Amino acid sequence: MKCPRCNTVLEPAEYDGQKIEACPGCQGEWLHAGELQKIVEHHDAVFTAKEIASLDAVNKEIFTAEKDDHDELNCPCCENVPMEHFNYGDTSGIILHKCGECGGVWMDKDQLEKIEAVVDGWKADLNGDLKKYGPVLRKIETREQKELDRDVSISRFGFVNAVLRRFCE
Repeated sequence: MKCPRCNTVLEPAEYDGQKIEACPGCQGEWLHAGELQKIVEHHDAVFTAKEIASLDAVNKEIFTAEKDDHDELNCPCCENVPMEHFNYGDTSGIILHKCGECGGVWMDKDQLEKIEAVVDGWKADLNGDLKKYGPVLRKIETREQKELDRDVSISRFGFVNAVLRRFCE
């Protein structure tokens, strides 16, 4: 496989226990479908609050550059298939490229480490967010369940409604 950025042959590498492909030229990384999720879920390094905060300036720069990021990279696995760029997590400001055919993801130099730092920041904020938004989310879930129950209650027989609810879940 060749690097979509600089056309150098990608070399096998290991990252947090996952086998990935790395470019010795531009130092980008190719992850096959599902590998990014495995790395983010199981990475060992924990970034400090200072390291996570230092990404804010970089993320803002990348986020504003997303509008200008029109480089066309082809998938290194699928011949002549252009990859789409996307903002990881919708708001992180880290722009990645993904192949719509094989699901692989191309990351430029140091983007994988930035993703792990962002995810660590999200994890650190999770308990506070649950305290703040948990009651509202539970109310919404309860309301949606009541609406589903009302919509599915089409029979006057309780067991028929119970069976229909099972199919809707």
